[in-house]
Formats: sequence, C-alpha cells, structure tokens
Amino acid sequence: MTTPVSGATGATGPAQVVRAPAEGADKDMFMKMLVAQLKYQNPMAPTDGNQYMNQMAAFSQVEKLGQLVEAQTAVQQWQQRIAAEALVGKRVSGLAEDGQTVTGTVASVSFADAVMTLDDGSKVAVENVLTVERT
Repeated sequence: MTTPVSGATGATGPAQVVRAPAEGADKDMFMKMLVAQLKYQNPMAPTDGNQYMNQMAAFSQVEKLGQLVEAQTAVQQWQQRIAAEALVGKRVSGLAEDGQTVTGTVASVSFADAVMTLDDGSKVAVENVLTVERT
C-alpha cells in the first residue's frame, strides 16, 4: 500500500510516495517517516496540523495494540504451562521432538519451555499433545 505525502516535493516529481510500513514496523520507523514528511513538505502548501495529530493518535493506538498482543502472548504461554502441570501423572500421546508419536506417563514439566518429560525419557511440548488418559 502506498500513501502520497501531502505537499511533499522530491526527486521523483511534485508528489513523493511513501510506502506504508510493513507489519511489525516499530515506532522508530514511524518517527523517521514523520520527520521525512515534515522535512520535505512544500512550505507554500504545508500539511495541516490536524493530519499530524491524527497520525500520532493512530501510531499511539498501534503501539498500545502491540503491547496488548505481547501481554496476551505471555498469558497464553502461562496457560500452556499450567495445563502441562495438570498433566503430571497422566498418560498422554503426542509428537516428540523428532516428530514421532510417543505415549507415556508425564513425569515432569519444564516451565521454561512448556515441555513435558514422559516416564520413558521422551519429551513432548504441550501444544503437541494428541490424547490424554487417566492413569
């Protein structure tokens, strides 16, 4: 997606085109784009101040959404670890690290990476559990 920079002049002609930042672009990139927009605007037709305020408000929303995604990811990781802890002593089938299906009783759980160790020593990540049985 491209967005024309209002009132900008550049080597390509009267209106310079700025590409919208790719997903995952950080606030430094946004600030560089805003400074470039200010630097290259036409002094005879300056950009409306309200437009800058709208851009800053949109940037603030994007930044807060990014923080929300990070927090939600952390919560999801803890939920996986808690679910794994509840499986200790239960018989599970799942995909081991090498991709093979293994079955065994969960002996322990690593909270560092949400990986369960079965009684035979094989390891299964929580997200790779296929079935759970009572023992």
